[in-house]
Amino acid sequence: MLAAGILISVLAGCEAKPEEKHYPIQAVVIAVELPKKLITVKHGDIPGLMPAMTMSYVIAVPKDAESLGPGDEISADLVVSKSKGRLEKIVLLEKPNRIQRPLPPRKARRKLPEVLLRGRAARATLFTEI
Repeated sequence: MLAAGILISVLAGCEAKPEEKHYPIQAVVIAVELPKKLITVKHGDIPGLMPAMTMSYVIAVPKDAESLGPGDEISADLVVSKSKGRLEKIVLLEKPNRIQRPLPPRKARRKLPEVLLRGRAARATLFTEI
């Protein structure tokens, strides 16, 4: 009888872990919010789960996302349990090619004509002083 009581109390205290499903994804980073442990990505179809979309996910290990920025291509493991998802094993695949083009030379400013303006205070002001 004592053994049955102990067994019942042990089993009552144990909770079954929610079933987790893993989906490999490839995505483009839209935004990273490390203080909130969130990453927003645009991913393709995830067969058996959802169509292509842009969505925010919890980052399981924030250190994995420290070097990421908008436009980076990543692969990750999407772990889903009870309709909550998180990204694990985030790997940078490619940084966007951000070529900085030199700005065209500025055109010389033409000199404005000196025009005398009078306001209500009867103070004369040159147009070039404005």
